[in-house]
Amino acid sequence: MSIKRQMQRKHQTQNADKKLIASKNENAMVGGILEGSPDAVGVVIIRLECGCRKMAAVDIKGDMASKKIIAYRDNADSICDKCKEDHGDFSRITTQFIEWDKDDIEGATKKMIYEKVFGTAPIVH
Repeated sequence: MSIKRQMQRKHQTQNADKKLIASKNENAMVGGILEGSPDAVGVVIIRLECGCRKMAAVDIKGDMASKKIIAYRDNADSICDKCKEDHGDFSRITTQFIEWDKDDIEGATKKMIYEKVFGTAPIVH
C-alpha cells in the first residue's frame, strides 16, 4: 500500500473517531438535559457550522422544559468567538432536530412540537 493511501486511511479513521466521540458527547449532554428536565419529551439540538451546538429540553406542548439553552463546543472551554458575537445566528445552522425521549408520542404531536420549535418554512443553505 502506498504511503499516500496509508495517510488517507489514517485520516479517515481519525475523522471517524472524532465523529464518534462528538456523538457520545452529544448523547451525554442530551441525557443530562433530560435528567434535569422532568417534563421533557425531547431535546432540541441545533448544530452550527462552527462546530458549536445549542440544546434545550422541550415539553409535550412544544414549550421549553429546561431552565436555559445550553451552548457548547466539544473539547473546548467555551463556545467559539463567532457564537459569542452573534449567539449562534440561525444563518449558520447546519442541522437541527429533536432527539425524542419518549417513543409513545404520536406523529401529529411530534409535528406540532417540531413546527412550534423550528417553524414551518424550509431552511435553504
